[in-house]
Amino acid sequence: MSKEAVLKREGGFILVKCPYCGAEYRVPETVTYATCPYCGTTFMINKPGERIEHYLYRLIIDKNKAYRLARDFATQQIGVVDDLVENSSFKSAKLYYLPIYIYEINIKVPCKEEVEALEKQEEEIVEHKARELKLKVHGGEETEYVLKPAIDKIPIPFPKNYGFPARSRMYFKPTILKNGVYLQPTLDPMKIFDEVKKPSLNKAIEEARISCSRGYEVIDESKYNGLAHYPFWHIVYTYNGKDHNAVVDASDGTIVYLEYPLSIKGRLTVFGSGLGVLGLSTGIGAYLSASLIGDPLPGLIGGLVTGLPGFLYGAYRVARFRGEYRFRPGEEAVFVPPR
Repeated sequence: MSKEAVLKREGGFILVKCPYCGAEYRVPETVTYATCPYCGTTFMINKPGERIEHYLYRLIIDKNKAYRLARDFATQQIGVVDDLVENSSFKSAKLYYLPIYIYEINIKVPCKEEVEALEKQEEEIVEHKARELKLKVHGGEETEYVLKPAIDKIPIPFPKNYGFPARSRMYFKPTILKNGVYLQPTLDPMKIFDEVKKPSLNKAIEEARISCSRGYEVIDESKYNGLAHYPFWHIVYTYNGKDHNAVVDASDGTIVYLEYPLSIKGRLTVFGSGLGVLGLSTGIGAYLSASLIGDPLPGLIGGLVTGLPGFLYGAYRVARFRGEYRFRPGEEAVFVPPR
């Protein structure tokens, strides 16, 4: 097995040699990993001797179904045109394979008395050859799989902290490179590992602080499990000659991002709601300020500051002639099976 994978750097690309099958191919010089298009092996550019587990999430939603899901979800949005189904049409679809890192979080924070008891039992095991005993944690414990994007700039609208479902996974196949836009990882998985573990670690420690009277110990057995690629559709559909975009999870159908045409009535409703919020907030602010300090001006200004964002958003939507939906973690789009 070759210790060096890089053969030549030129014009923003690296010529690499697969350390497993010997094939030569080019990758962008910014990538952290290379996946051989011939044998499917994934390895780190600066550590070619370490083979990486590489997975692929199944593409269950085809482009036609993705379009129908987006269109049907759009019909349920406030202010959308009434004839969207009849007068909209599919224009194009592009499949993106987003790279993600898979981490297995396994953190135990037992009370000191539990650790001491286990150490005593281990001595007895050695002395009497008794059966193996395991630590029973009564402090804090957190175990879960965490999936994080492996790229810093995602070329499609995408929410932070998206909950990738950890199912429908198989080993990576090089043939997918021909089916869509295959995005290379750009982040170092180990540099973001501590940040990934932090929420679970803090939670387990907080539980231990409550439960343990004599202190606690942290046992961190978390590990980086490998790389995966997850499919998303970027759908473009038209209504009255204008393009609208949608991003759909191609594995489970979640609507990640959606643009939809607004009717005149819908635009005026949104604008009127924003205007109403602005008037209500300034009116209440002025009234309270006048009642408390005898001067309505401070309350009027405070109410204006509070209500202005809603009013501007309404005006913005009226001007754009389209509405916008963005998935927020914790929500589930209609028509999508529970994760």
